[in-house]
Amino acid sequence: MKKHALHALLALNAALVLVLAWLWIDKTGRLRNIHWQPPAPQTSDYAAMVPALPGLAPADTSQFIAMLDRPLFSPTRRPPPPPPPPQASESADNLSTAQLSGLFLGQNDGGIIVRIGDKHRRVRLRESVEGWTLSAVQDRSATFTRGGQSRGLQLPRAPLTGATVRPPPQAAQPPVAAPVRPASPPPMAAPSASPPGAPAPRADAKPRAVFGGR
Repeated sequence: MKKHALHALLALNAALVLVLAWLWIDKTGRLRNIHWQPPAPQTSDYAAMVPALPGLAPADTSQFIAMLDRPLFSPTRRPPPPPPPPQASESADNLSTAQLSGLFLGQNDGGIIVRIGDKHRRVRLRESVEGWTLSAVQDRSATFTRGGQSRGLQLPRAPLTGATVRPPPQAAQPPVAAPVRPASPPPMAAPSASPPGAPAPRADAKPRAVFGGR
């Protein structure tokens, strides 16, 4: 029994060797698949991966209009009134605050120097500034016109400042001598009463004190 099993295993191993040889060796006796060949590239179709979106169906816009006509969060359920139309703002008339700074006249042309705002501008005759046209230049004035309107600017006069006038320097005068006062005489002593028969006191006698009635 064991002898038959050994022969069966040997026959099976020989069959497996023949199968491996058939897989590895071709008909010419060379080994198969010994060189690697890169596989063919495969492209990815991303459009096929994304699910298709549903088509656009016509929508009933009347519901949206009804929501706008009756807003949900409005207490009156009425749409707000439309804003008033914007009013046309009149352009600022800068010529009303302009100040004439100078004039220049020529044979066939002339002009002015006018201060508008913080800038001085030189305007020739028949030129336009701030929508006004300089139509005439006189001795101390200029006339502007616009749409049948006329406006004149006068050249201001320089104000007279109160300057202090200094008198012309005077020639040096000689010093005046003070008048010499005469020396006053020394005070004279009052004459003392002397009894009759006594000698008259001399003028140069010095006064003396008298005690005891003598």
